[in-house]
Amino acid sequence: MHMESIHIPKGLNLLVDVDSTPELMAVIVEGSLIFAPDADPNHHRSFDAHYVFVNGGVMEVGTVEFPYTSKITITMYGTVTDPYLPIYGNKVIGVRLGTLDMHGPVRTPTWTELEYTVEPGADTITVRSEVDWQVGEQIVVATTSFDPRGGEKRTIKAIDSTKKIITLDQKLNNKHFAETQYFGDDPEDFIDMRAEVGLISRNVVYRGDPETTSMN
Repeated sequence: MHMESIHIPKGLNLLVDVDSTPELMAVIVEGSLIFAPDADPNHHRSFDAHYVFVNGGVMEVGTVEFPYTSKITITMYGTVTDPYLPIYGNKVIGVRLGTLDMHGPVRTPTWTELEYTVEPGADTITVRSEVDWQVGEQIVVATTSFDPRGGEKRTIKAIDSTKKIITLDQKLNNKHFAETQYFGDDPEDFIDMRAEVGLISRNVVYRGDPETTSMN
């Protein structure tokens, strides 16, 4: 399969506002490669390439002042046997004397804790902090057992008006502990043991392609 490459020379600004690109071989950025968000926050764009080399130029997917407000997935393709860029490798965004900016909206918070213990079979959790998380986003509930694989990833099915009670798309398989344990008579002698709950969805996603990433 023949794949095209793109060269953006110094002094040229390329604005990417298409919904998707073909799978590109190499993108050499000596000018500016700027990704523009859509007015619809749920709009999704994709950008696929094997190599991106920012050589004295700028690659911008939102800035601190003006974050990327819709959704975009940047996917890098390649395997361990593909040619390597000297120093930078393959399946990579390399930057030499340039600028790479990737900023989505700030989420509040990205991590919180369970308010109450949840038992196996529960499909609702209560978190300690008010969150700005949305229906359809993915979260993880950390393990509180000796099994490091006891953390569970779920999708938010509903969230109540307090922004603290979250209904999950599937029941939890494991117990997740959330209690304060006191030791002795001293009220200050305690350990607050609670499972962490984290938001793992992001509107700006940079990833390796799912088919070959596990092989690298």
